[in-house]
Amino acid sequence: MAFNRELSQLGHYIVVDDTTGKIAITSTTTPNVGIGTVNPEYKLDVLGDTRIGAGLTVVENFNVQGFSTFAGWANFLGDIYVGGVVRYLDGNPFAGGVGIGSTALNKESGYIDPTFNRIGVGFTDINFVGAGLTVVGYGSTVVIDFSKLQVQAEATVPSLTRVSSSGYVISNTSYLTDTSGASFQLTLPGVGSKNPGDFIDLHDDEGTWSINNLMIATQNSEQFINYTGVVDSPFACDVDGADVKFVWTGTYWRVFA
Repeated sequence: MAFNRELSQLGHYIVVDDTTGKIAITSTTTPNVGIGTVNPEYKLDVLGDTRIGAGLTVVENFNVQGFSTFAGWANFLGDIYVGGVVRYLDGNPFAGGVGIGSTALNKESGYIDPTFNRIGVGFTDINFVGAGLTVVGYGSTVVIDFSKLQVQAEATVPSLTRVSSSGYVISNTSYLTDTSGASFQLTLPGVGSKNPGDFIDLHDDEGTWSINNLMIATQNSEQFINYTGVVDSPFACDVDGADVKFVWTGTYWRVFA
């Protein structure tokens, strides 16, 4: 069968606009147009390598069944369905990558997995360049490297609590006590309200502990211990202008004065 045709035989399919010089193939059914094939299955069926020197706009479906190379940028306005693994030219899986403070993305930080239909889930690296925080995630394991992390924080010293009458004190709190009016008693935290290492700081605000003693009581028959040995509750603070710290050891309230 001969494939050569007179141009007049193509007039039914080809339209030439004399004004614009545009040439159009107007067939809406068969025959299809083939390049590199005598049996085209699509409106334009190209068998072999194709090079497009300018932009390519695909209005509807864009089906790529073989190996494709995009040397420039590609803009996809709709959904992209990937039936296999998207890879770089070096064979590594494609990654979206996340970089904060970095001029380059970690190209394997967003592996596209066709088996689990996920992008970057369990495979995401986050790099904070400068301060030096690196988060690396692989599967269900996350490793955080703080070796180069620099942290600067401003802390304020909590103010002292003023007290001038009997009551209960709270662990890890400092108190200014005023016994100028009368002696009174403070009760230390009980079971469930303290842990070994917790402390209570007491300060004689008015310098009157020798006149009106500050009495410190424990709960559950707990005892004090100082340089002289074990002391039963209550403990008398009777030195003017003194500062006394009580630290719970797990067995005793150790007294530091």
